[in-house]
Amino acid sequence: MLAACFHGDRDIRVDDVPEPTIERPDDALVRVTLSCICGSDLHYYRHGEALGFPAGMRTGHEFLGMVEAVGRDVEGLNEGDRVVGFPLPVCGTCEHCAAGIWPCEAGPGAFGFSPAFWPFGGEVQGCQSEVLRVPLATGTLTRMPDAVAGPEHEAALLACVDNMATGWHGATAAGVEPGDSVVVLGDGGVGLCAVHAAAVKGAEPVVCLGHHADRLAVAEEMGAHVVISSREPDDIKEQVMALTGGAGADAIVQTISGAEPMSVSQACVRRCGTISCVGLEQVVGTEVLVDWLDQFLRNVTITGGIVPGPRYADELVTMVAEGALDPAPIFTHRLPLEETTEAYRLMEEREPGVIKVALAPAS
Repeated sequence: MLAACFHGDRDIRVDDVPEPTIERPDDALVRVTLSCICGSDLHYYRHGEALGFPAGMRTGHEFLGMVEAVGRDVEGLNEGDRVVGFPLPVCGTCEHCAAGIWPCEAGPGAFGFSPAFWPFGGEVQGCQSEVLRVPLATGTLTRMPDAVAGPEHEAALLACVDNMATGWHGATAAGVEPGDSVVVLGDGGVGLCAVHAAAVKGAEPVVCLGHHADRLAVAEEMGAHVVISSREPDDIKEQVMALTGGAGADAIVQTISGAEPMSVSQACVRRCGTISCVGLEQVVGTEVLVDWLDQFLRNVTITGGIVPGPRYADELVTMVAEGALDPAPIFTHRLPLEETTEAYRLMEEREPGVIKVALAPAS
């Protein structure tokens, strides 16, 4: 079968590799119908060697597909079921899973990342491929309702696997309620989905802060009332204060990380407000600095973290089916799996008009 594989920094190739097989009783085999490249994939695209990625390792963690086979311990899934996957395999039954938090007690793991993140035996599985072995399948896979199993819903559902789930998690962790003022830092896929989440939750105004005119236009399409294109912290603060009567935003959803984004977040949040951090720059060693004196004196809550996807899966899929949620606009390009190398280049170089690229296997 064909699979995208890491061969070194900025070197992703499509190789002919052996198809996976059932190795554990909780495994399922899924024929991937649509996958994509995530902004977090670009971290190992640039720095995979330093992160311990071996040559030939399969990549990708966002996918939709059809179940081809299940192990004897898999419950609630049958051959032929169309499913939405979660990027981080989870058992679905432990104390953490029951509480809707992550990491699962079975151990932190992720599709398409280094062997250090793969405690499930066999080769690391990546979903930018034709077939995927899914460990802990009962908790990791969500069956698509028939109402959204058609191709017209593929883009929206694929967004819900990670970007929409993460944006929803960011807004939920921030406690966004109707009428709240919300500022989203970042105009990538997660940032745009955080904008959509805040708007769907009834926030107003929803402000998107970014640097790309084409992406900010999509932010407006997905519910932003105001977009701010600025790299000057003082200018950003001044605009946010003007929009919030001088108080600052009730909630900040920070989809990027580092010292400057946190500084901007603290400058723009109101007293007793919340900063929800769902960026992933920490993985490559970016230092996130918090002004803890400001946090303490103004009683600012700082929250966020990795998305516990299964906690939101049924809710998001149902909202797509009901027409209440549509994150499909984040997908601007769709290429065959064979052109994965080009897809990574498009996203890495931020070609005009490119936000997120979907990958479709030929078979």
